[in-house]
Amino acid sequence: MKSSALGVLFDLDGTLVDSTELHLRSFLAALDDLGIPHDENTEEEFYRRVGERFLDIVRAIYPDLDEKTLSKIRELKWTHMYEYLDELRVLPHVYEVLDSISDYPKALVTSASRQFVEWVFERTGLGKYFSVVIAAEDVKQGKPYPDPYLEGARRLGVQRAVVVGDTVFDLRSALSAGFPFFPAQSLSVLPQYLSGLQRCWV
Repeated sequence: MKSSALGVLFDLDGTLVDSTELHLRSFLAALDDLGIPHDENTEEEFYRRVGERFLDIVRAIYPDLDEKTLSKIRELKWTHMYEYLDELRVLPHVYEVLDSISDYPKALVTSASRQFVEWVFERTGLGKYFSVVIAAEDVKQGKPYPDPYLEGARRLGVQRAVVVGDTVFDLRSALSAGFPFFPAQSLSVLPQYLSGLQRCWV
């Protein structure tokens, strides 16, 4: 049964944790391991596509790679990412904002793998704030399609939700799902926004 409560659907990378640079370094290290050339254009295209699922990014940059090579890149990328996890940092205002909106049902909706989410939760304690996690493996189509945020709301059991994210892919996914989008860059004022939105929707 759907709840009348307002759900909050959070992106992870760039929204709650500062991890984009670590993802890029891990990706480039995996390419080096396999002898796959890369240059500044590779990095630019990676940054341009941050917010999509990792293999969708790799396929866009290297459209001629076969599935076996793609799988190897993914495996090596996560191996390197684990090595860099000590550098992972939670972004400013995250803990205090999540504490202040404890009454709202919350889902984490990410293009990252569930393994990465577990690593982040272990190191940051962020897992206690979310009753639902939607990772890359949980939907057929990732952001910018609406599937991830729709699935997050469905599992939360809410009809109304706000998406908090930092990329154009979060924005497009949210709007396609019919949910308002709140930019993570303004996270410190999210509680006030949610309060005002609830009053408008009553």
